[in-house]
Amino acid sequence: MASTNFGSLTGDGKVIFFLGLSEKVLSVFSQKEDQIYAQKVIYKCWEWVIDKENIGDILYDLLDNEENGITIFQEMSVNEVDVIAWNCIIDAVAYTSRKAFEKEGVKYYPEPIALVDDTLVDHFIDCFEKCIENSSSYIQRINFFLDGYKDENIVSDLRTEVLRELQIQN
Repeated sequence: MASTNFGSLTGDGKVIFFLGLSEKVLSVFSQKEDQIYAQKVIYKCWEWVIDKENIGDILYDLLDNEENGITIFQEMSVNEVDVIAWNCIIDAVAYTSRKAFEKEGVKYYPEPIALVDDTLVDHFIDCFEKCIENSSSYIQRINFFLDGYKDENIVSDLRTEVLRELQIQN
């Protein structure tokens, strides 16, 4: 497993770690519809990082809605790489949802979110390494980007900045 500085990151830095690497995962989906939907969900998470609106419940709904939550998309996937890619997206959204709920001061989390903590990064990296070639290079780049990152550096084009650092085409 690639080494990461995850434990020393700021709160927003940890979310950015998940979201930045998830952007790379989008390219491995075999179904265009899956890729488009995953992108919409990740983009909603980026919006939270930038404006910190109270959307923990919206993010959770995108994750675990019985009709169109991303966990349903994963369950319907027959392609093994797609299932692994969905794992990364699910981890990123679950982590962002948890942080959003914490920021909102929620006392009781939906059950799956209550289980989310920093150890989720191990599962995420394991899945990321299984579906992305040269995964350690991307992990190294996001680590480098986040080394100099402070939560007060949030800018409206943060996503673009991260994608540029990771050299991912928009």
